[in-house]
Amino acid sequence: MGQNTVYFLFFLGFGVWAFFWGFKRLRRKRLIENIPTSTIRGLALGLVELIGKAKKEKPLKSPFTGIDCVLYRYTVERYEQRGKSGRWVIVARGDSFYSPFRLDDGSGQILIFPKDAELVMPVDYEFTSGWLKSIPQNLGDFMTSHGIYYKGFFGSYAMRFREWCITEDQSVYVLGTANKSGDFMEDHKEMLLKRISELKKDAAFMKEADADKDGNISQEEWAAAVSRVEQEVLQKELENGQNNNALDVVVSKAVNNQVFIISKNSQKELTQKLGMQATAGIFGGCILVLVMLYLILSGLFVAY
Repeated sequence: MGQNTVYFLFFLGFGVWAFFWGFKRLRRKRLIENIPTSTIRGLALGLVELIGKAKKEKPLKSPFTGIDCVLYRYTVERYEQRGKSGRWVIVARGDSFYSPFRLDDGSGQILIFPKDAELVMPVDYEFTSGWLKSIPQNLGDFMTSHGIYYKGFFGSYAMRFREWCITEDQSVYVLGTANKSGDFMEDHKEMLLKRISELKKDAAFMKEADADKDGNISQEEWAAAVSRVEQEVLQKELENGQNNNALDVVVSKAVNNQVFIISKNSQKELTQKLGMQATAGIFGGCILVLVMLYLILSGLFVAY
């Protein structure tokens, strides 16, 4: 098998993947279009679509910009050179998805628990270091405190920092599953155990958990690392009513893996984006598959 044939097979597989990915985007688009927007006051249990303003449940600050927010996610990437090529490699990531926030649509408020949500929104902050751009003090302090290695033999690596966040009173679109708080906590216990099991297989997470970088994760380090996934405080708030704003219904991801989207984009913007992705995936994948099949078969006929 020639080298060209190997490349053709690779792109053939990619085309097949893109084709089915496009159909998934199309199903997601139709789901959003077919579910009517609910009011919080008239909410029914099950899959719901809500639009309202984000309200703070607990004080949060975004990790890079330090702004007050209700939700954030971040990634830290390092550019690694491999021979003649290079690529960005994620060396740290995190989010506040284990901290709930409230949604207010004017008819009432409801608690949103973002764990495992698909965050669909543009990057709010991005910084890339380079030859003429040194890493700011706040980002340097962040990496030092998180044990992120960014200096090599010939100087500092190129680093890229990205941050997404939702601030209070921003308009938010949510498509998730509404559960009674008691049912939610039962489901959450199962998801929490599954998440902890997944984290043990996450090399980046385990590296970050090793705070003293001695190659071993102590009991104290592990407890600190998974503390963000523990929901004892949230559980007490929901069960004991210690929070005056605690509600009887929580919107979260269902155990059966139904869709869960949180976005600052409007419903129209989401469906337009999904429509473009579906078109590109289906037609682009189909064209790529046909071209690669033609090239592979042509090569076989020439060989014979």
